[in-house]
Amino acid sequence: CDMKGARFGVTLPQFTSDPEVVLEGARRAEAAGLDSIWLFDHLWPLGNKKYRPIFESWTTLAYIAARTERVLVGTLVTRSSLRHPAVLARMAATASLVADGRLIVAIGSGDAKSRSENLGFGMPYFEPDERAEQLSGVVEIVRRTLNGQEVAYRDRFNAVDFLPNAPGMSCPVWVGGRSDETLEVAGRLGDGWNAWGSTPAEFARDAGIVVEAAAGRPIELSWGGVLVMDRSDEEAVAKAGGTKPGRVVGSSDTVRTHLEALIDAG
Repeated sequence: CDMKGARFGVTLPQFTSDPEVVLEGARRAEAAGLDSIWLFDHLWPLGNKKYRPIFESWTTLAYIAARTERVLVGTLVTRSSLRHPAVLARMAATASLVADGRLIVAIGSGDAKSRSENLGFGMPYFEPDERAEQLSGVVEIVRRTLNGQEVAYRDRFNAVDFLPNAPGMSCPVWVGGRSDETLEVAGRLGDGWNAWGSTPAEFARDAGIVVEAAAGRPIELSWGGVLVMDRSDEEAVAKAGGTKPGRVVGSSDTVRTHLEALIDAG
């Protein structure tokens, strides 16, 4: 079917203690012709089952990148508060070489759901009025590093006095999130933007803010979320355990209609 040039990807199964499960998911996605595979960035799974096994995103990304050939690999999204920006920048530069130019670094600030995780692991948690500035600084540091620049940067939340030119390859840096402040950061600094779980109408509204902030600079717009498909709408709803706002659940025709609405929204 013609989906107007859109590219499609999947997140990988990180809730496991077997690396072969993650690798098999990546290889199946690549063999199926999907365009990208993604890893989320949490130190424990969200929800009530925090003692499930979970693979850390960046070490897993390098492992997957070394064992795939064509598919793009990325983080959806790496959290700006979980690592010092100089460490994150060097990790991204290293992964860009392992992925041989197939890396997309998507960065987000997290939200209130991240509070217990950050504090539980001794990481800083930033309040809503602080997140955009902290995120902006991290994006700046990572972008400059991936562009082969020496980095010196300071703001209220980030301090890098000297980060020498790191071996790596230039690759896109996306910003993920839906607050108005994050949308402005995405448009101003990002090569791309990702919205998680928005409806087509919400996506259109948010994308307008991103594009306006980009001021004519090209930027890639993307949507991520939970998608459950089966032979009929009823079977898909049963498989998903019901419907929730922002989820795409239904038959192939229902899913296609929803995805086309998102594409039309930007």
